[in-house]
Amino acid sequence: MRKLLAVILIMAIGLTLFGCSSDPAKDFVSEDLVTMEQLNTEGRYVARGYLESLFLNNRAMFNSCFPEGYVEDLEKVAGGDVFEQFTATTAIGGDFLGAATTDHRDVTINNGYDVATFRSQICRVANCEYSDIGNIQIQKVQVLYMNSKAKMIADFYLTVYEIDGTWYMYELWSIKGF
Repeated sequence: MRKLLAVILIMAIGLTLFGCSSDPAKDFVSEDLVTMEQLNTEGRYVARGYLESLFLNNRAMFNSCFPEGYVEDLEKVAGGDVFEQFTATTAIGGDFLGAATTDHRDVTINNGYDVATFRSQICRVANCEYSDIGNIQIQKVQVLYMNSKAKMIADFYLTVYEIDGTWYMYELWSIKGF
């Protein structure tokens, strides 16, 4: 009985010291910041670049996440600085430390999405033809940040689309999941 109790005690101490961390950011691996050269080459880059542009106050990168003229047209409709509005509404509760694209899902019928609706909504917003749109993806990007007490991770799900090999941001789709 003593041997069993000793083994359990040793295992408990070992798990406490080495195994069970309550720090969700402990294993987070931040990817290098997206460059302007990478930005529109893949869905994962435009999604992560969009978030990085907001958290790092990079207006040029933000504008490049969208088709030419899109931001200017949106500002006419919105009646103000879209970058400032998006920055204010996509806030994290602390200082940005890094980001990583951790998953994606292609918007297909097989994955349970109404592809026609996605395409028609993107066409209305991006002022393009239905047939111009190639792939559509939902990208999961995790953001590591430091609040006043600890490192935290926030999950963002963003819809991106491709036209003629160039990827653009459509919308911040969800912070809850696919």
